[in-house]
Amino acid sequence: MSHEIMQATDGSFAMAYREGDALPWHAAETNPQTFVRFPTPQEVSNAARLGYEVQLVPNCFPDGSDIPESFHISRVDNSKPYGAPSDVFGRFVAGDWQAVQNSALLDLAAHISERHGFEIITAGALFGGAKVFVQLETGNEFSLPGNDRLVSRLLATVSHTGTESNKFVGCNTRVVCDNTVKAATGEGAGIVCHDHRVAFDHDAIAAAIGLNAESFGEFAEFAAAAANRALTDAEALEYFKTVYGGREKIEENGRVRHSIGVRKAMAAHNGREFVPVGKADAADVGLYVADRLDQIARGVATDLPADVTATPDAAINPGHDMESTRGTLWGAFNTVTWQSDHQPLKNRGASFNIASNLLGEGTGGKLKAKAHKAALELLVA
Repeated sequence: MSHEIMQATDGSFAMAYREGDALPWHAAETNPQTFVRFPTPQEVSNAARLGYEVQLVPNCFPDGSDIPESFHISRVDNSKPYGAPSDVFGRFVAGDWQAVQNSALLDLAAHISERHGFEIITAGALFGGAKVFVQLETGNEFSLPGNDRLVSRLLATVSHTGTESNKFVGCNTRVVCDNTVKAATGEGAGIVCHDHRVAFDHDAIAAAIGLNAESFGEFAEFAAAAANRALTDAEALEYFKTVYGGREKIEENGRVRHSIGVRKAMAAHNGREFVPVGKADAADVGLYVADRLDQIARGVATDLPADVTATPDAAINPGHDMESTRGTLWGAFNTVTWQSDHQPLKNRGASFNIASNLLGEGTGGKLKAKAHKAALELLVA
């Protein structure tokens, strides 16, 4: 699995989306349920299988006596009906930790939807139910040439692990490929946190709404500038080298072998799937493109070979050949975001791809922030 959505013992998954929308990228594996437009909290809970609660339970010494001010977080039903690896989400928390139930998050999302005209579009549970999310569409939208649409969304998450704050994140999604980038980039930017040691109220959400509206305008300006910045193949190679880094290897025949991230990005940038050497014939497109572009950059070659310009795979980096992305910095930037969300360098099975996609966490989130920074530097160069 390339996702972390909680799976039920009957094989279904704890994720639902708004009826009428396009299928989520993971739908082939998860077969998610749908809910009506402007649903009630209970309708979302039923569709997304979020009808469980958590509680604090005292930790005990070996003799069975309670450890003072030491608790673990577990499901109230003390069972694993959704196939969670454990019904214990957090093992060591203090007594002042306050649980935020799934129902409270859904109630808050419904309140925001009604008050601000937002609309709930997805909801679900990750990591065996330890993290719950609700995503809302704000109604803000921006289009680049060729109908390359960007939409503004607000993501609210509740963590039952005892190690994380609840988070409210503004994010921007490119519709054609479902790439997601935080509304603001940088360490901690774009995220409003709520500590479990204070009462759960609407202040954090209100702050996130204001942040999201402001940041979406800034990101739209960046997208427009990047779409207008022409980028040669040689410049694209240098851009990916800045983002992914890694060592370059000079082989005996003089060819330059770049890091796996650079090679995969160069293949995806041209709409082609990267196949590692040894798993395909010698005309490995991803490696060949990267090597030839390096030769172009060094003046050894002047163009790409004919076999590299073959028809791309439509499933690889959708939207890479639109008017806004073809030969532009915007196209290179979205190659990184697509690869981070849909073909991460380290495929960790059921680990962390959705966290990267939704929250900008982990390696994928860091790469997106690095790609944004590198793109901004090119824009002002």
